[in-house]
Amino acid sequence: MNLAVLRSLVDARARWEKVAFLAWSLVLLFVSVRVFLSPAMKTVYPIFSASGEFWWAGAELYEPYRSTDVQAGYRYSPTFAILVTPFAVLPDNVGGVLWRLCNVAALFVSLGWLARSVLPVRLSTKEFAWLLLLVMPLTLQSVNNGQANLLVIACLIGSVAAVKEERWNLACALLAFAFVVKVYPLALGMVLLTLYPRPLSWRMPLAVIASLLLPFACQDPAYVVDQYAKWIALVRSEDRSDIQLEHMYRDLWLLIHLYGIPLSRTGYTLLQAAAGAGLALLCWQRQRAGWPTGALLTSTLALVMAWMMLLGPATESSSFVLLAPSLAWSVLEALQTPARLDRRLLLWASCAGFGAAVLFGGFSSTVGIHGMGVHSWASLLYFVYLLAEGAPVGAHVNCLAGELARRELEFTASKLAG
Repeated sequence: MNLAVLRSLVDARARWEKVAFLAWSLVLLFVSVRVFLSPAMKTVYPIFSASGEFWWAGAELYEPYRSTDVQAGYRYSPTFAILVTPFAVLPDNVGGVLWRLCNVAALFVSLGWLARSVLPVRLSTKEFAWLLLLVMPLTLQSVNNGQANLLVIACLIGSVAAVKEERWNLACALLAFAFVVKVYPLALGMVLLTLYPRPLSWRMPLAVIASLLLPFACQDPAYVVDQYAKWIALVRSEDRSDIQLEHMYRDLWLLIHLYGIPLSRTGYTLLQAAAGAGLALLCWQRQRAGWPTGALLTSTLALVMAWMMLLGPATESSSFVLLAPSLAWSVLEALQTPARLDRRLLLWASCAGFGAAVLFGGFSSTVGIHGMGVHSWASLLYFVYLLAEGAPVGAHVNCLAGELARRELEFTASKLAG
C-alpha cells in the first residue's frame, strides 16, 4: 500500500476516527523508536525473550536458579515461555517492537469484537473512536514497558464475546491462554461457568489441563516437572503484604494497611474469597432476573475485572489495563444515557483517581502517589458503581417471557406424559 492510498483512507475517516488514529499512531511510533534504540530500558520484555531461549535450552526459568546474566523477574508459567518463542528468536530491539505491536493489535481486535457482539448498544464509528481514546490512559504503561497485560485483557474480552456468540470452544481456548500468562484471570472463567454450566463445565477444565500439558510435548518431562515445581514455589513465596507502601500491590489491602483497619491477612483472604463468591452469585441472579445477554456479559466482565484489581492476588500499576475497556465503556455510557446522580459521582470520582495515578505515576519518587492508595480508592469507587447498577430496561419482560416459556414446556411435557 503506497502513501497516497493510505492518505486517502485516512481522509475518508470522520474527525474522531482521525483523532484516535493519530493519537495511537504517535504513541506506538514513540514507543517503537524508544524500544528499537534502547531495548533493555524501562521494559520487562527481555525477561520474556530470555525465558523463551532458556526453555528450549533446558535452562532454569525461575529465581534463584535462573542465570544472573539476564533480567530477573520471570513469574509466568512454563507454557508462556513457549508462547513467546516467535518473538524470542529475534533480537530484542526487533522482537520488543513486534511484541508491543501484536499486543496492541490484539487489544484493538478484541475491542472491535466487544463493540460488535457484546455491548448492549451498537456503537457508531465515532463512539468506537471514543472508546479507543478512553482506554488509552490506563493502557500506556503496559504498552511502554511491554507487559503481557494487553494480551490478557484481549483474551478475556474475546472469551466474553465468544460466549455471547456461543462459540464455546473458542471461549475456553482464550480463557486458557489468559490463564497460562497470569493464573488469576481464570476467575472470569469461573463466573462464566456459573452462568453457563452446561457448555463450559467440561470444556473449560479440558482447555486448562491442555494448556498445562503443552510443555510436556516440547521438552523432557523431568525438566518440565522441575520447572513447574519451582514456579509454584516462587508464586507461593511472593508476599508484598507488609512492605513499603510505594511497593505494595495497589489493592484493598493497601488501604487496610494505610488506615490501620484491624483485619488480619487470613481475614483478608477470606474477604477475597467471599467477595468473589458473592460476585458470581450476583451475576447469576442478574441472569435469572432476565438481563439481556449483552448487558449481562458486559456487567460480568466489568465486575470481575474490578474484583481482580481491588481484591485479586497481584495488582500492580500496569495491571489496571485489565480494567480499561470496562471503565471506558462506563464513561461512554454515562455520557450518553441518564443515570442516578450518586452513580455518576462514583464514576467521575473513580476516573479522577485513575487520572491522578496516571498523571503523577511517573513522579512517584517525589509525589508518592502510589503510597496514598489512589489506585485502590479508584478501584473501590468503580466497584461500588458497578454493584449499584440497576436492571436494564426490558429485563423483567425477558424474565417473564422465560418463565412463561418454561411453564409452557412443562405443560406440554405433562400432556405428552399423560
